Order: sequence, then C-alpha cells, then structure tokens
Amino acid sequence: MNRECVKKIKIVLLIVLHISIGSKAQTIDKLQLETAYVLAEEHYPLIADKALLDEISKINLQIINRERLPYITHNAEGQIQSENVSLNTGTSNVELPLETFKAFVDMNFDLYNGGLVKAKKEIEKSLLKVNQQNLKVTLRTLQNRVNNLFFTIKLSKQQKELLKTSIDDIESNIRTLQVQYDNGVVLESELSKLKVRQLELQSDTFRLDGDIKAYFAVLQELLGISLSVDTELILPPLNNEMIDGNISRPEQLLYDYQKELLTAQEATIKAGRKPKISLFAQGGIGNPNPLNFTDTETANYALGGIRLQWNLIDWGKGKKERQKLKVEIEQTKVDKETFEFDIASREEEYRQRINALQTQLKNDEQIVTLQQYILKQTETQLNNGIINSNDYITQVNAELSAKQQLELHKVELQQLQIEYLTVFGKL
Repeated sequence: MNRECVKKIKIVLLIVLHISIGSKAQTIDKLQLETAYVLAEEHYPLIADKALLDEISKINLQIINRERLPYITHNAEGQIQSENVSLNTGTSNVELPLETFKAFVDMNFDLYNGGLVKAKKEIEKSLLKVNQQNLKVTLRTLQNRVNNLFFTIKLSKQQKELLKTSIDDIESNIRTLQVQYDNGVVLESELSKLKVRQLELQSDTFRLDGDIKAYFAVLQELLGISLSVDTELILPPLNNEMIDGNISRPEQLLYDYQKELLTAQEATIKAGRKPKISLFAQGGIGNPNPLNFTDTETANYALGGIRLQWNLIDWGKGKKERQKLKVEIEQTKVDKETFEFDIASREEEYRQRINALQTQLKNDEQIVTLQQYILKQTETQLNNGIINSNDYITQVNAELSAKQQLELHKVELQQLQIEYLTVFGKL
C-alpha cells in the first residue's frame, strides 16, 4: 500500500472518529504526525489549486479537440478602382465595372495535420502533471511547520512535568520544615526561602501553560480540527537503523515530469515539418461574378478542393529548436542529480549528529541519576538541620537542570530523526 493510500485511510479514520464522538466541540484525543501532515495539506487554501488545475487542463484539451473541426469564416469585401479590364470580343465590348464586391463563406477542414493535435494533447497532459507535482512540492513545506509545532509542544509539556516534580519535592520539604518551625527548631527565613522557590517554579509552570495553549491554537488553526492541551501527539516509530540513504522526494518526480514535458514539445516541432492536407470550400455572392469575369451581373458562386501544405525549407529552425530542447532535457537531468546529491551528502551528517546525541543522552542519564542521589542526601541533611535552605534549593535547581537537559536532548534526538525522515522523503 503506497503512502497516498495510507494518508487517505488516516483521513477517513479521523472523520469516523469525529462522527463517533458525536459533537463538533469535542477534541481529538490522539494525533499522529503523519495524519497532521495530511490534515495540514487538506486545510491549506492552496489545495484548491488542484481542482482548478484539473479544470484548466480539461478546458485546454477541449480547445485542442476543436482544432480538428471544420474552420468556417464569413467574409465580405468591396473595392473601387480607377480602371478595370476592357474586353473586345469582336461583336461586343465588355466593360468590367470599377466597383466590385463579394460576400462569401470559407470552410477549411484538416484531413491530416502531421500529428500536431496529438502532440499538443501530450503537451497538455504533461503540463498538468508538472503543475500538479509542483503543487505537491509546495504543500510539502507545511511538514516543517507541523514538525516545529509538534516538538515545541512536546518539549514544553516535558518541561512542565519536570517543574511539577520539583514543586512536589519542595512542597514535601516545606511540610517537614513547617513542623520544625512550629517546634522552634528552624528559623522562619529557612521556611520562607523554600516557599519563594516554590512560587518561582509555579510561575514558570503558568508560563509554560500559556505557551502550550498558544502552540496548540496555532496547530489547530493549521490543521482545521479541534485540539486541546491534553491531546496526545504521537510520533512515528524511530530507531537507530532508519538511516539508509534512500531518497523519495516529490521534487524527483517533478524533474521527471519536466523532462516528459520537454520531450512532448519536441513532438510538435517534428509535426510542424510534416505535410498538411486539408479540404477547402468557398461559396457566396459577388459582382461581377468572381468565377466568370465576363459576367458583369451579380451572381452566386461556389468552389472547393483539396490543399497540400508542406514547409520544405525552414532554414534549420526546427533542427535548432530540437537542439535547444535536448539541452534543456539534459539541464533538467543535471538539476535532478544535483538535488539528489545535495540531499544524499547530508546522510553522514545526520548519522554523526544522531550518534553524538545518543552518546550525550547516556551521559545525561548518569548525571540525572547522580543528581537525584545527591538531592535525596540533601533533603535528609535539610530535615536534620545539617544544611540550610539555600544549599537545598541549589541542589533542587541542579537536579532540575540535569533533568531538563536530558529531556531537551531526548526531544532534539527525536526532532533530528524526524528531520532526517522528512528531508529524505520518508514521511
């Protein structure tokens, strides 16, 4: 099953989810990254271009088809001249009038046009492919916006959870010191220092709450669905073996379609060098008779026949045009190779950066473990009056910073892996 089918299935499932919920105000509980890509494209105003491009191509094909129909024109002309032919037949003298006119209908019908109509149809079909694929390339830029929002929200939520853990730890120690203060064991200032730090962390939590709501509002507007701060954002499976260097970007197909369009244009040049055969007819009224110049009266007339047109010499114009197209085709090939080279050259960069972050994570985990152990010892020392609140708060901050650094690197690793998948066209 290809990626387009998977995307359509996800959209259908999302619609079913809305129906099953039974309320327009109800929000989505879970949102997968790939589903968000599809929703962003479907909701973006530019998607309307797809139907418009189809309609334009359909009309252009209809116009081309009409080129095979008989070409009928109505004409009228009149003239006056200073002199005309005078004929002496021996028995009479025929004077042709100085004023002449005729009104007639011309009809032309192509029997054979060298395949020009067929070539134009192929150009139109290829042009539609190019335009549609170019639209896909443009819409694909939405993936970066979705990625940034996903990871910004995930990081903000993780930071909020870490703050909550630190607040809970401080609150527990506040209760312990409150008892000691009530018994006159510790000073009120020691208790107040913990309360101040607790309020500072709560302020940071409130700020993160506002940020998360704002980010979700932007994501909701981008996707055109109802979300809440509790919506779970789900990433695709990520693993260490995902880097394989294969590229699958819509730009590659766009280059192929551009090459196909240039090849189709070459066919029109060849068709222009072939002979053209058509039927023609003309009928009307004129004075004098256009077919019998001895008849000086107004008369009806008609004529018809077959016409051959063949441009025997074009002074090498067609050859030069084909030469130009071959160069443009080669240029398109080079552009595609350059595009693929630029992406492929980043494979080792991503591999090294991912390996570095994975090593950093192992180090971060060790630091967090040690900081948690030190914090437990510090709590015991605080409760036993060995250290003061400043020492305890310093260790709380150190442990919180270590956890934040760990979570930051986790998100950075996920973001780097998703960036790789996006750049190489695997998402």
